[in-house]
Amino acid sequence: MTNGDGWIVNLGRAKYLEVLDLQRRLVELRQRNLVVDTVLLAEHEPVITLGRRGNRTNILSTSVELASEGIQVHPVERGGDVTYHGPGQLVVYPIVHLTQRNLSVRRFVDLLEEAIIQVLADFGIQAGRNPQHRGVWISHLKVAALGVAIRRWVSFHGIALNVSPNMEHFCHINPCELRSEQVTSMAKLLGETPSMEEVIQKFVGRFVELFPGKWREIPPHEVFRRVKAEDQTAQRGENPDHRSV
Repeated sequence: MTNGDGWIVNLGRAKYLEVLDLQRRLVELRQRNLVVDTVLLAEHEPVITLGRRGNRTNILSTSVELASEGIQVHPVERGGDVTYHGPGQLVVYPIVHLTQRNLSVRRFVDLLEEAIIQVLADFGIQAGRNPQHRGVWISHLKVAALGVAIRRWVSFHGIALNVSPNMEHFCHINPCELRSEQVTSMAKLLGETPSMEEVIQKFVGRFVELFPGKWREIPPHEVFRRVKAEDQTAQRGENPDHRSV
């Protein structure tokens, strides 16, 4: 294994808590060099997440109202406040060892934003940053939200790009202390719905340019198989730290 090795995994439509559990397991394995850097790509069923700085007053609807639309709420360890995820939104979770890539946290976050900015440029959308808020913006409108967590210099959580989500769902929250009308999507900006497959393809291309290395796309079952194998090793009492990828 070298510092530039990596896996890219397209999970497709996936339940939020299942992906969160997978992230946490991959972080533990990455800290011990038992897996390479891994980027998970997913769309989620409707869910509101509450970050470390989260204030529940930024959730504007009752639990009954949210449940009636199939929206769950989960507190998480990422930075930021309240965020919505749902179908039509590309969520990217990089499990990256920052030290091995000689990245500061700030530089890592800048690169994630830059990847999205370049993807939007590929679709003819001129985007940039907001000096007061993280994420990716078109003027005063936010098109991508960012919130990461770092555990022993391995990242998880990540960035969410609004491709064509149900924008009405944002009315249930003040997203990261903003008003819902300050959030936009690629579909609204373009006047048509872009292909999620094309957006993913563009993102992967931009990401590997900004995070150089030997990246390869692998199917989800291979990642789950590897995590399961390490769990079984731990249950047998073996010392996995003596092995490498």
